[in-house]
Amino acid sequence: MDILTFISELIKSVAWPVTAVALVALLRKPIVELIPLLRRLKYKELELEFAQEILELKAEAAVIAQEKGEEAPSGSSTPSNLLNLVAFSTRAAIMEAWLEVESAAVSVASSFWGQSSSDTFKNTQKLGEYLLQCKVIDEKQLDVFNKLRQLRNKATHAQELNLSENDARSYVQLASDLAKHIRKA
Repeated sequence: MDILTFISELIKSVAWPVTAVALVALLRKPIVELIPLLRRLKYKELELEFAQEILELKAEAAVIAQEKGEEAPSGSSTPSNLLNLVAFSTRAAIMEAWLEVESAAVSVASSFWGQSSSDTFKNTQKLGEYLLQCKVIDEKQLDVFNKLRQLRNKATHAQELNLSENDARSYVQLASDLAKHIRKA
């Protein structure tokens, strides 16, 4: 092997790694700027989508509370059994918290019809809209109601969903606050 052949083989073996490192170095800043815009990122136990939606819901709930002159949700009104359930199963805690919202919504909705709570309103996509029409909740609370239902569906039907306890606690808190508001009506 002469010197030119050696240099040629050396360049062949180093070309791709050097190119990859150069691309990462050049594109590092634009890639870092795009990360907050991701809707779903899953790596091992990281579930960014659910966490991001919970953060958005918490912000919406804080805005709603501020507009109504109420205190921001603190967590003291959340049933302790739901918060205790989070440590055992985040998925189960989310489902139970949604059932609390659904139960409150069905109870209040059925009271407008003068009948007992039944499956009439359960499992319907229109329950939130009905509460809006009856002025139990406003548009923003309807949005929170629908997003909580969507997140509950994701938690229920996702094959692999590794939620942090903090995300589940936040969901439980938001759901409990909404159920409490609905029951007040």
